[in-house]
Amino acid sequence: MRILVLALLMIVLGAFTLPLSALFLDGSDTGENLIIPVALVVSCVIGAVLAVPVLEPDMPAGKRALIGVGLGVLGLVVGVVVFFLLLNGFDGA
Repeated sequence: MRILVLALLMIVLGAFTLPLSALFLDGSDTGENLIIPVALVVSCVIGAVLAVPVLEPDMPAGKRALIGVGLGVLGLVVGVVVFFLLLNGFDGA
């Protein structure tokens, strides 16, 4: 049950990580190229930090952190897909 709550939380945070990184990095030539990598790193760090205390304490901390990183990547991918569909619809760009 804890992993489902963490996955849902990471999907919500992943959906907000992309526009927040775009808010700060958009506008300059080098910043536009860094929006997705910065959002990916931030999502992975947030996932690892949240997963260590939330997941089962009998698992090693490294394994919990790796699960959190994976959930952070999953959350960001879902966030990118949701924003693509909101901006372009099902017909595509």
